[in-house]
Amino acid sequence: MYPQLETDAEAQEKATAQALLSSRQTQTEAEKPEPIPKWKRRLHRHMPVTQWLPLYSTEWGIDDFIAGITLGLTIIPESMACALLAGLPARYGLCSAFIGPLIYMVFGSIDKVIIGPTSLVALVSVQFTVGRPIEFAFLLTFLSGIVQIIMGALRLGFIFEFISMPVIKAFSSATAILVIESQLKVLLGIKYLVAGLLSSVSTLSSRIDESNMADLIMGICAIVFLLLLELLERVARNENHGKVLRICCRYLSTSRNTLIVLIAGIVSYIWLQQTGHVPYALSQNALATLPNFTIPSLVVETPERNYSFWEILKELHMGIIVIPIVGILTNISIGKLTPKGLVDTNQELLTVGLCNMFGSCVQAMPSSGAFTRYAISTACGLKTPMANLYLGIIVLLALSYLSPYFNFIPEATLAAILICSIITLLDFKLPLRLWRDSKRDFATWLLCFCVCVLFGVEVGLFVSIVVTALHLLFLWARPEIRVKIEELDEMQYIRVTPGNGIYFPAINYLRERVLKACTQADFRITVVIDGHRITGLDYTAAQGISKLSSDLCRQADAASSTLLILYRLQEPLQRLIDHTDNLVFCESEDKVREFLTQESLRNGYINLKEHIRASIDLGYKIDID
Repeated sequence: MYPQLETDAEAQEKATAQALLSSRQTQTEAEKPEPIPKWKRRLHRHMPVTQWLPLYSTEWGIDDFIAGITLGLTIIPESMACALLAGLPARYGLCSAFIGPLIYMVFGSIDKVIIGPTSLVALVSVQFTVGRPIEFAFLLTFLSGIVQIIMGALRLGFIFEFISMPVIKAFSSATAILVIESQLKVLLGIKYLVAGLLSSVSTLSSRIDESNMADLIMGICAIVFLLLLELLERVARNENHGKVLRICCRYLSTSRNTLIVLIAGIVSYIWLQQTGHVPYALSQNALATLPNFTIPSLVVETPERNYSFWEILKELHMGIIVIPIVGILTNISIGKLTPKGLVDTNQELLTVGLCNMFGSCVQAMPSSGAFTRYAISTACGLKTPMANLYLGIIVLLALSYLSPYFNFIPEATLAAILICSIITLLDFKLPLRLWRDSKRDFATWLLCFCVCVLFGVEVGLFVSIVVTALHLLFLWARPEIRVKIEELDEMQYIRVTPGNGIYFPAINYLRERVLKACTQADFRITVVIDGHRITGLDYTAAQGISKLSSDLCRQADAASSTLLILYRLQEPLQRLIDHTDNLVFCESEDKVREFLTQESLRNGYINLKEHIRASIDLGYKIDID
């Protein structure tokens, strides 16, 4: 038959199709973006500002300006309250609230994280600086930053992946309780500074008769005011109300901390002008001036005693490790709440480390992100970290011109702000859910919570990390291994299905489970290890499997041993296992059926006719004389 020639129409159609295909390929190649150079990828990773700044728009600028102003007015009273919680004058909280945001704007990798003092870090810091000179707080900030930078440079961020969510939630809830308890003395107007819940409760109960009713009334009024304005957030979310009303309610709610400080300060100022004194305690602050940028001295000299650098390290001991971990945990938790949900932990370590290191040069306390500021930034529609610039400018203006007026703010009002801000971290819905669904995670949560409350957050964090690591080691040493007797064409066999990887801590456990099943079956049933879920195998585990085949030999000769079949095990993993006489590999169920048939025939469990029928079914030719 001769080949048929193409008609003109067919040739034209073919040429048109080829032209269209060629044009599409050319267009696709033209539209394909050019690969980003490696140096630019590194620049975008370590300086995220270079990634979003070229795309900055007027719309983003307006949203960031509004969010920055709102956050600036919010962080001022919060910073002062955190400073008092850390046992420092209120002014040092503001010193911590402007340097961190400016640095984070350039190097930060999470859009809605606002760096500044937090009640969590302040509470942990006071455990290590209580009763010591104020310079210890600045040195703690400096050393914490150095430790964070070293951890980020060594890419140790993976360590924080070993801290589970129940541990973080228990840690946060316990911290909230400790902060609330620590502010009860401020609401009662009692002056003391001790570390630890038990010591604090004991001191408070022994000095309860020194409480001041005016401080208590001021604090209760402030708490009621803050809670009422917080309810306006529900009105702002209700679509049935007008747009103007919802906007007004939203900004009144987010500015509630600033409003209560302003109102309480005005009341105190008028009271002092009329009577010359107020019946409640006022915050003490320095004169209005910007902090000097000086590298903190590694030697502390006081009239009572001089501390060398090694003595300072001895006094701070675990603080230089605990503070960096606590600070970065908050940032990681906030990052997981964002739409992306991904956090570059090493970059966050470097960034927060820079914030703390440079912050110590302006007499700042340790800082990190905060859940309250994240909630406000989300509600205000923050788009980029540019809001940190406006926030930092507002704090600098407050330090320059408003610092003397902070002396009119009642301490009970700052305590109320701290209590109402930290109470959002209390989460008792999670343990109830864990009690229903995961008793093991509930036990971890309960242990972390109780140890944090009774012995301090740093002890609770350490114990929780140890318990979590032991839990992971237990899962590594005792992986899920299902052992079950199954049938294939009426031939019984022991099916062993390990889960995930089998490494050296788990190989003895695997051998024990298999030998126990074989002993119950009197070593008369073939063992099939289904390896389709085994993702990893080390040399020790591979040798253990070879040893298992020897364990299945009941006598010296292999003819009387139990067959061990390794089914669906990856070929790279097979090469690690030494071959023995009673160990075989197979990839298909038909091959398993063949081995089971041979073993049943050898052991006398099926007769010759059944063997012939099974062999024919498998496709083998049987010759019978």
